Amino acid sequence: MSEKHAEIQQKLKELPHPVLTTEKQEQMLNHIHIFSNKYNKQKKWENAMKKLYLGAVTIAAIILISVLTFNQIPDKNSSPGSIPEHSTQSQPGIVSKYIDPPGLTVHQVAINDLYVEIPFQKQDVRITKRTTDKYIFVDIKDKESGKALYTYGESIGHDKEKLFFRQIQTKKGKVLLQMFVEIDPINYLITKVNKTEAVYDPQPKKIETEMINSGSRSGKFPAENVELLANVGLNWGNDVQNLYEGYVIGVINN
Repeated sequence: MSEKHAEIQQKLKELPHPVLTTEKQEQMLNHIHIFSNKYNKQKKWENAMKKLYLGAVTIAAIILISVLTFNQIPDKNSSPGSIPEHSTQSQPGIVSKYIDPPGLTVHQVAINDLYVEIPFQKQDVRITKRTTDKYIFVDIKDKESGKALYTYGESIGHDKEKLFFRQIQTKKGKVLLQMFVEIDPINYLITKVNKTEAVYDPQPKKIETEMINSGSRSGKFPAENVELLANVGLNWGNDVQNLYEGYVIGVINN
């Protein structure tokens, strides 16, 4: 190092150190507080925006899932295809002897391509069959008294589309619990439920309750058995009646 450089460094060391006045220190402290507050507010705003964004995304996802799920639920008012709805009281039809196909249990009664499960053994009831141009009916009566216990029906034709219904006698008329299904006749399975509904003959003055649900007994489709459960409250003005009814159906293995 030259003597000149050494002289300059010595002079720099001898210079007085800067001193911050109290006023300058307070100003700097205020600036630090202001900056800190602005930073905290900015972080809070960013966090709020993140939460708002996540909330909006979550709501959008829920709406999307709801729409997709709703589109998979059968529309009660949608057309089931070319199957005629049974909306009037049973016609007499052509009465014939009931013949039990092989393979059914003592509690399974054949209608046409479908069978229905009943709480009685077939040997303990009297079963008759009626055929019209659109439907096949099966009447199940008490063996001793002849009292009607159940009436079931199924549409004729339509290889893979079927209308199945149970006809229930009420205080003032009849209620039909209907289920439109698609079947796999080769593997003897029900592949889909297109529609469920209640049809009233005559129409009550007011329907207090109408809850009709269907589902696979196994919890998935295709299914060997599908059930319909209904809770219907009828009000004719001067009389009321609550129905808790249902049935289980399957495809006959021919």
